[in-house]
Amino acid sequence: MPDRDLDEWDISHRGLRSLSAPEIKRFWDGYVARRRNSPIVHGSLWSRWRHVADDLVLSLYLTNRSVGMFVRGGRGERYPTTLARLSAYEPELGVALGASLRGYVGCCYLNNVPLPVGDPSSWQRAYVWLEAEEERYCRVLDEIVVQHAR
Repeated sequence: MPDRDLDEWDISHRGLRSLSAPEIKRFWDGYVARRRNSPIVHGSLWSRWRHVADDLVLSLYLTNRSVGMFVRGGRGERYPTTLARLSAYEPELGVALGASLRGYVGCCYLNNVPLPVGDPSSWQRAYVWLEAEEERYCRVLDEIVVQHAR
């Protein structure tokens, strides 16, 4: 399959070295160390989570080809449940985030930036983007979802 046809989540493809578990850990350790704000927790090898509310999580992720984020429910909540709950805030939330609620099946409001994450020289740019977008997403989610739920 040509590289241009690869799915965002395809992490083992021809022509691009896959990140090792120690490299992924170094990436996330570097990101967490530069942050001064809200706690971020381990989601999986490839992701970290920032809890926005009890039932609302911002999932930050990396692949070999990009870094990004999307909105999800708490651990164990299925995508259709999160999708139904967040649809009550449409179109305002999608417009404010600049992302689509249904743009990528399984991930609400997916946003990413293509980067060669296998090259550590790209990590600084990834960190800057993640930090800015994490803060923006959390602010918007708080203003539109969390504040209205109270």
